[in-house]
Amino acid sequence: MSDSTAPRISFVVATDTFATVAHVLASLAAQPDPEGIEVVVACPSAAGLGESAAAPAGPLRIVEVRDLVPIEEAFAAGIRAASAPVVLVGETHAFPEPGALEPLIRAICDDGYAAVAPGLRNANPETAASWASLMVTYGWTLGGTRRETRRLSTHNTAYRRELLLAFGDELPALLRLGGGIHGRLQAQGHRLLVEPAAVFAHQNVVQLRSCIGDRFHAARSYSASRSESWSVPRRALYAVAAPLIPLVIAARVVRSPGWRAHRSELPRSIFLPMAVSLAAHGAGEFAAYAAGVGNSPERIIEYEIHRARHL
Repeated sequence: MSDSTAPRISFVVATDTFATVAHVLASLAAQPDPEGIEVVVACPSAAGLGESAAAPAGPLRIVEVRDLVPIEEAFAAGIRAASAPVVLVGETHAFPEPGALEPLIRAICDDGYAAVAPGLRNANPETAASWASLMVTYGWTLGGTRRETRRLSTHNTAYRRELLLAFGDELPALLRLGGGIHGRLQAQGHRLLVEPAAVFAHQNVVQLRSCIGDRFHAARSYSASRSESWSVPRRALYAVAAPLIPLVIAARVVRSPGWRAHRSELPRSIFLPMAVSLAAHGAGEFAAYAAGVGNSPERIIEYEIHRARHL
């Protein structure tokens, strides 16, 4: 690690209180070089954060935002306030394991990648519902070897900060689910990477009602963003085809690197909760094509920030 006092990576997270990020802060404090990690907390009010039980060892920036809805505005504000050359769009329910950040930094600063996603470990593997949620959401980036890709998740991904700042006022929209930030980076000639040497422990929703709500609103938000410029006939066609979406996604999941890598760990009862999640996903896509995004951006905040309530 460098002896420089300047942070090497800025971990940006949106939240309402320090209690919701205490586990994240503890995981950052356990890194080999915690002083090189700048924590940027975007929140509606610094006064409402309360005291941190696990203050970061490195610099801490608190960025006040008007609201956490839409959450991409909070992330964009945090990225603009960050000072490190690498920024990571973090979550309150994904925890870097010791040494996880260094491979991400190297891939961006030394190998020239624009965005790098870590490998994910199931942080609550006791239930079939948790595995189903993880596979449906991240199966395509789990497992396998270090590889370039054309698709990454917006969250839990590290970026070269200067590339994000170059988007200017477009940045929040590009950071939306389905906002297309990775496509824009690739269109500029930049490369994306999955780096399994970096491992984050990811908490997944378990309660049945939460599984349905999480998948429905995430799918609706994503699909509303990507179809925003579509013609009415095209949206109508996709709405009509929505009942087939769970089958298409199910086929992708069972062929994904994540499914192959974790097949021996998957409980036999995974198929029922997976079917529920996939059905909710299909319903969310139908709602997006038929009626737009609705209140999904507001509803997503509950599952994103307060994941511990849904385990």
